[in-house]
Amino acid sequence: MGVKKYKTHYDEFELDLTPLLAIIMKLVPVLIITSSFLQLTQIDTDLPQVVKEAIKNQDKEIEKPIHIMVALDAKNNINIAVNNAGNVQGISIPAKNSVIDFNLLNDKFVEIKKMYPHIFKIEFAPSESIAYSEIVKVMDEARKARENIEFSFKDTKTGNDVKTDYMFPEVVFANVFN
Repeated sequence: MGVKKYKTHYDEFELDLTPLLAIIMKLVPVLIITSSFLQLTQIDTDLPQVVKEAIKNQDKEIEKPIHIMVALDAKNNINIAVNNAGNVQGISIPAKNSVIDFNLLNDKFVEIKKMYPHIFKIEFAPSESIAYSEIVKVMDEARKARENIEFSFKDTKTGNDVKTDYMFPEVVFANVFN
């Protein structure tokens, strides 16, 4: 019987990383050049300090009893859902000849703001087929009332009533990842 010897020692080898480094060195300038063409935009707004504080406090709330969702479908119909601790109130704004009724939309936002003056944030879910200009117009209608209406709410720091003409300046897009 022949005994077969098993090799227990493996030869060491050296991994050549030169081609990998060459590829990385060629990709770095390409990434740097293309990043200069990428534009991230953010709209900075000048809000009163009290409103900024109210928005921060609204973000910090663990339990968000009041939640406002605005949905814009492909036919320019708008549905607003106000969820107040589980009680959902739905408001529909049908399009007029396939055009958004901005006057009625602003009136509905004013009604909602009068009911919930301490809320400054809405979630917005526009359809993919809606033009960017229409999305901006809806956000503008949510931002301020057409008439010079002031809404009063309690400042959490001082406890005083504060008046502002802003309705919903904080807009969060709800369907970004869909």
